[in-house]
Amino acid sequence: MRLDYSEYYDKVLGGWIGKSMGGAIGARFEGNKTWIEISPKEMFPEKMPPNDDLDLQVLWLKVLEEKGAALSSADLAKAWLEGCWYPFNEYGIFRRNWKLGIHPPYSGSFTNQFWETGMGCPIRAEIWGYVFPGAPELAAAYAEKDGVLDHTAQSVGAEKMFAAMASMAFFISDVRRLSEMFIHYLPAGSPIDRLSRLAFDCFDKGMSLKDAHQRLLWTAGNSEACDAQINVPFTFLGLLYGKDDLQETMLSALKCGYDTDCTLATSAALIGQILGASKIPESLKKPVGDELVMGIEYKRPEMLLSSLARDTARVGVLLSKECNGIEISNAPALKPFPSTAKLEATRVEVEYDGLPSAAPGDVVTVTVRVDGELPEGAALSVAAPSPGWRVAPESQALTALQRSVKFTLSAPSADGPHAHPWPQKQLFTAKLASSGKTHATREFGLAGAALYQFLGVYFDPAAPKDCKLKAAFQQHYVALDRDYLPEPKVDTSALFSEVGRKIGTPPILVSREHDIAVEKLVGLSGALCAYLSRTVYSQDDREVFLVVGNTDSFRVYLNGERVAEENETMPWSPFNNSYKVKLKKGANQLLLKLLRRSDQMKFTLGFRSAESWMNSRDWCVDLADGVPGR
Repeated sequence: MRLDYSEYYDKVLGGWIGKSMGGAIGARFEGNKTWIEISPKEMFPEKMPPNDDLDLQVLWLKVLEEKGAALSSADLAKAWLEGCWYPFNEYGIFRRNWKLGIHPPYSGSFTNQFWETGMGCPIRAEIWGYVFPGAPELAAAYAEKDGVLDHTAQSVGAEKMFAAMASMAFFISDVRRLSEMFIHYLPAGSPIDRLSRLAFDCFDKGMSLKDAHQRLLWTAGNSEACDAQINVPFTFLGLLYGKDDLQETMLSALKCGYDTDCTLATSAALIGQILGASKIPESLKKPVGDELVMGIEYKRPEMLLSSLARDTARVGVLLSKECNGIEISNAPALKPFPSTAKLEATRVEVEYDGLPSAAPGDVVTVTVRVDGELPEGAALSVAAPSPGWRVAPESQALTALQRSVKFTLSAPSADGPHAHPWPQKQLFTAKLASSGKTHATREFGLAGAALYQFLGVYFDPAAPKDCKLKAAFQQHYVALDRDYLPEPKVDTSALFSEVGRKIGTPPILVSREHDIAVEKLVGLSGALCAYLSRTVYSQDDREVFLVVGNTDSFRVYLNGERVAEENETMPWSPFNNSYKVKLKKGANQLLLKLLRRSDQMKFTLGFRSAESWMNSRDWCVDLADGVPGR
């Protein structure tokens, strides 16, 4: 396949204009889950806002310019930490995990149960298609390196699909054909796959956009405004019902609501690319202008969309010569990639056999692998974060046939001198060396689990006379205003011993992913009230956000002061409630009262920095837990 440089540049610029345009129009409606109808005159805001749909892709271009085809997920991760402050939702989960030494793909899955299917990575797909024109498999492969930073299969599959579509949109102008060619990247049978295919079915059957929108929601919709499982299908609705008209595509996507800045930006980027900048109506281009508006620390030397397109095309020409054999003719003389654009000769990789988390006394297994050149006589070893950890084997020589070693990492015992307090951050170093020379290293981490003292479950066998609870023979009764223990002055030490004697095991509840699952220790069904305590160590006096996800009522005391309480039942999300609280230097005592008044209870608790609003700062990774019973 051949592509003239002028056409290539024009289509890249058209894509970036469409991305900026759709993001700007949709931004002020983001999170609105109603049916949204506006006139074309109302589309554009007075001022173009920054948008994470574009910002991170501009940062990825910087990595491409430095590393070329040799870039890795780790290169993208490091650039993010250095050049992009965004800590929202799954972005914040990635940043937390990376700081804990938990690398991709685990950074996209660990503690990310709610946002692993977010829109954060499908919206970053265009850059990979633009720099790999006519090479959809390569575009998808590099999109995966990106997506696994902060997502799992459904969202990563969507990014791969959109990247492949953008790669071939330089040669194929039929949106339907592009979609059918690459929809296979969505995990077969998953909600995002079923709803995306249903979007096409609704269109083919002649359903109105509003009816199609409702059918998708009824079939497998969800309440999270920024979830890819519903927003990727809504993006397809915009593309289908827009019928190749850029303005109508954006208005159609906007009508569906939810993550409107993303659905509009992705659909408009594709139509803008197919049209090319020269064929985008001036009435749509003029409000966007040529300014590249960004909200992150990193900035381009020239903050212009035209310059962004030029620099994107440069990388695409260089990669086409190096990787995929697509001929881009009549390209100007271009500066080659720098010397940094190559793989390290020898690389060490780490894979976890289970969750990348540990509590005192746990045994965790990791596999350490060497890629690239293997120096003669080299051996692998792992250095632990404290003397209490035991690593086996101590060292293992490698051969051409055995390039990996399975290491067993045994955590300090709970009653030993090295477990208390138990830090959130536990960093190890894998090293490849021979004859005293280090050839390669890889730092990796295990997140220290939160440790709760379980203080028992309580209930009233019968409801008070003035209670309207029915079916007294079938139900227990609990209430938030009922003090089943002397709150907040509970003798946790004595009660911890007593509860342990009753259940026949140390009543320690280990929380690896912010979850507090009482059912791990008791199998009582029905309504109950659970009490737990936890000691949190802080290195200094500080304000933090106590971030709570709950399905039922709860009360939290911190150092004897009631700091959080909600009497409610609701679906779980990690951010259902948050409270600004003060941690003192040293030990801080938490007492939790959790209610379950239905068939199940889900409760999560974490800490975030309180320098601004709750979702705008990083999760804390430098706290530590007291070991129960110590």
